[in-house]
Amino acid sequence: MKKYYYYIFAIAALMVTGFSSCTDLDRYPLEQLSDGSFWKTANDAEMAVSDLYKYVPSYEQDDAINSDDARHGIKWAAGNVSKGIYGPQDMDWSGNYACIRKANLVLSKIDEIPNMDADAKAKIIGQAKFFRAMEYFFLTRAFGDVPYTESPLQLSDQAGITRTPKAEVYTKFMADFDEAAANLPVEWESSDYGRITKGAAYAMKARAALNSNDWQTAADAAKKCMDLNAYELFDKENTGKYAQMFWEGSDGCKEFVLVCPQKAGTDYACWLLGWEAFPTMGWGGIDPTQSLVDAFEDIEGAPISKSKIYDPKNPFANRDPRCEVNILHDGEQMYGKTIKVAPLHSSYPTGIGTHGDATETGYYQNKWLDPNLDPQSTGWDYGRDEVVIRYAEVLLTYAEAMNELHPLSDEAFDAVNQVRARVGMPALQKTDPSKPTYCADQEALRQRIRNERRVEFALECGLRQWDIRRWGIAKQVLNAPYYGISYKLVDSPDALPGDGGKICILYEGTPVVGTANHYEDHNLLYPIPQAEIDLNPNLTQNPGY
Repeated sequence: MKKYYYYIFAIAALMVTGFSSCTDLDRYPLEQLSDGSFWKTANDAEMAVSDLYKYVPSYEQDDAINSDDARHGIKWAAGNVSKGIYGPQDMDWSGNYACIRKANLVLSKIDEIPNMDADAKAKIIGQAKFFRAMEYFFLTRAFGDVPYTESPLQLSDQAGITRTPKAEVYTKFMADFDEAAANLPVEWESSDYGRITKGAAYAMKARAALNSNDWQTAADAAKKCMDLNAYELFDKENTGKYAQMFWEGSDGCKEFVLVCPQKAGTDYACWLLGWEAFPTMGWGGIDPTQSLVDAFEDIEGAPISKSKIYDPKNPFANRDPRCEVNILHDGEQMYGKTIKVAPLHSSYPTGIGTHGDATETGYYQNKWLDPNLDPQSTGWDYGRDEVVIRYAEVLLTYAEAMNELHPLSDEAFDAVNQVRARVGMPALQKTDPSKPTYCADQEALRQRIRNERRVEFALECGLRQWDIRRWGIAKQVLNAPYYGISYKLVDSPDALPGDGGKICILYEGTPVVGTANHYEDHNLLYPIPQAEIDLNPNLTQNPGY
């Protein structure tokens, strides 16, 4: 049985951890509890730590527009970062530090509870340590040096506080991840579905280490998660069910390492179908770029730029199955209607430029469009859990780290090939140069693993925007204009009324072109929130802002 959490959605807010959060309905916010009457029983501690769950990151799909993977068809919803505008006035870390303060409060008060069961106490400590570590990871990833405190006081109450070097904060929060893992169970009772586990602590630690190119730590943490034998890839036998992993029926599967549980019709994540794309309504949602579409290999494992079977006039034939799972394109049937992207007439609201919220690129996302739902009635009542970490990420983290530590190692190949095998993609290898899957050296395997991360997590998890930064390619990919579908209009007697005697031929002619995001070297780090500097002049701004 799921224990559902309440989802708080703030569409106008830019938060380092994402848009949203989830918290147990059976608990109470710490601010509403009197310290004099609290911290007396084990249940008090349980309520306090449960309040931290509203900070589990969620709804990170929108972060794809901060990378080269997507643009936002719903124009008013695109934040400034996606436009290359990094304004200190747009930034906010108050939510991150609110979570840290609450975690610090739990850790400072837990010893006051008399006769508390040792196992229950350890679990409370483990959860609090995880949340504190996770938030400091998010903060350093975005801002670099940040104030560090283990005090439950508000930062504004700590006069003279300054920014702590990132390396020092990194050491501290990695130790917190270790303590969290040591204190947390591999699995909770079903009534506590969604709680932080030992595997989640290892997996988030691995993500944090990878972000800092700390290869050995990343490999070790990922391997510890793998060795728990608690997780496996969804449809690992490749029976053709991969797409179902992104529908509501997959909730609770063994690939999900960390989730934010959702309840249909109650939590704002149920809006995912409508927000991302209602094909029958033509909302633009998150629109994949041509760059992302082109990242999917052919079925023989060749990049399409080197493929012998890729047909640019029939581009979705003979492709990695994940291409169709992610990309909704012209001619597909969805919810009883045919998708048309021709920019000609309003009969098809899915067409480019047919209205203000239509697709910018000629593509829509397909990943969460559960065909079992009716978008005109139950489409907004979507209860699929928000997945923060999948086991596939753990495997690809291990593959990347091992290739950096031990170039072309068998361990690196095995990990990445597990992810490829479950969708029927041929294994990458180092023995047969005649095949397109051949990786001759470390750099070749490095690029294939990087591409595997891109296509496996396309339009989810928010990973791409951070990957392009740590790989040092953000300037290259974000400063280039983005491209969408190619098409041309030609005169034809078959044109529909109102189309000016023209029809649209896709995959030929001129591509849709959009402006670049704009990225400079100093944008590797976000600016320190101006509101925080105004409150505390001891905080210095990052260079370039």
